Amino acid sequence: MKQASWQLLRRTVVGGLIGLAIVLVISGVLLKYEPVVYRQLAGPGGTAAGAGVPAGGGEGAEALSRRAVTKVAAWHASISRPGGWETALRDDEVNAWLAVDLPQNHASWLPPGVTQPRIAFLPQHAVLGARVGRGPFTAVVSLDFEILLRDVNHLAVVLEQAHLGAIPLPRAPILRELSRRISRMGMVTDLRRLDGRLVLMVYIPSTHDAGATSYWLESLAIGAGELLVAGETRSTSAILPTPQPPSS
Repeated sequence: MKQASWQLLRRTVVGGLIGLAIVLVISGVLLKYEPVVYRQLAGPGGTAAGAGVPAGGGEGAEALSRRAVTKVAAWHASISRPGGWETALRDDEVNAWLAVDLPQNHASWLPPGVTQPRIAFLPQHAVLGARVGRGPFTAVVSLDFEILLRDVNHLAVVLEQAHLGAIPLPRAPILRELSRRISRMGMVTDLRRLDGRLVLMVYIPSTHDAGATSYWLESLAIGAGELLVAGETRSTSAILPTPQPPSS
C-alpha cells in the first residue's frame, strides 16, 4: 500500500477515535446531569423548595415517614366506611418514607438497579425521579407528569418531560407502559391525542365490595409541595349509577 494511502487510513482511524471519544465524553456529561428538583429532593424529606429534614436521615426523617404512614392508614380507614373523606400529603413526608421506610422494610418493591426514588408536587404536576444503574454507572431518570381530574374517577395524565440525565427520552413508550401497568391494577386506560398532546386517560371504577359499597374520587388538587384528594364512600342505599368513561 502506498504511503499516502497509509496516511489517509491513519488519519481516518485517528479522526474516528477522537470523534468517538468526544461523543463518549459528551454522553457521560449529559448522563451525569441531575435535575435541580431531584438534587433538592435527594435529602430524606426534601421538597422541591429545598425545605426538608437534614440529609442523612435521623429523627426528623423518621418522624416525617411515620406521619406519612399514619395519614395513609387514616385515609384507608375513612374510605372503608360510608361518608366523605379527604387527605393531604406533603412531598417531604412522602420523600421521608421513600428514604427511610422503603429501603429498610420494602426494598423488594423497587425494580433491580433503581434506588433513591423521590417525588415533588408542583401546581398540577408530579415530578418523579430515581437513580438507575449500579456503582459508578448511574444516572437520574426524571419524569414530569401533569395530572388533572376531568370528572369523578376520571384522570387525565400528560407526560410533559422525560429525561435520563439531560438526555430526552421518548415519551410515548413510557406512557404506553404506564397505561399497561395501570390496567393491570383493574383500572380502565386509553391513550388519546388531544390538542397535539398524547394524553393517558385513567378511569377508576367505583369498585364495590360484594355490591355493598362504592368509592368516588371527587377532588384532586396538586399544589406546591402538597397533594389533596377528597371523595365519598357510598353504601348500597346511596349508590348512584356508575359513571362511564367519557367518549371524548
